[in-house]
Amino acid sequence: MTPWLVSTAVLVAAFAVLAGTGGLIVRRYCGSHMVAHLAIAGRGLYVSRTPDGTWWRLRLRPCRRVCEDRGGWGEPPAGSGVREPARPVGPAPIAGAVELDPPREQT
Repeated sequence: MTPWLVSTAVLVAAFAVLAGTGGLIVRRYCGSHMVAHLAIAGRGLYVSRTPDGTWWRLRLRPCRRVCEDRGGWGEPPAGSGVREPARPVGPAPIAGAVELDPPREQT
C-alpha cells in the first residue's frame, strides 16, 4: 500500500470515530449557515459560518459552568408574585353584526 492511502484511511477512520462518539458535530441550518464542533471533553475547535462572517474559537480548557443553587434563597416576599393576566372586558362583536358600506361607483 502506498503511504497516502494509509494516511487517508486513518483520517477517515478517525473522523468516523469522532462522529460516532459525538466529538465531531456538523450542522447545516441553511445554505449559508453551518456550525461545526470538533471537541473532546469540552476542549476543541468550534466554528460557525454565517452570511455575516465566520466565527471560530479554540477552547483548550473545558467550560466549567455551574448551576446556581437556589435552595438557600428562602421564600419571596408576600407581594412579589406573578400577576395573573386581566380578563377581557366583554365579548367581542359578532362578525355578522358588522355592516359594510357598498363600494362607491367611480365616475
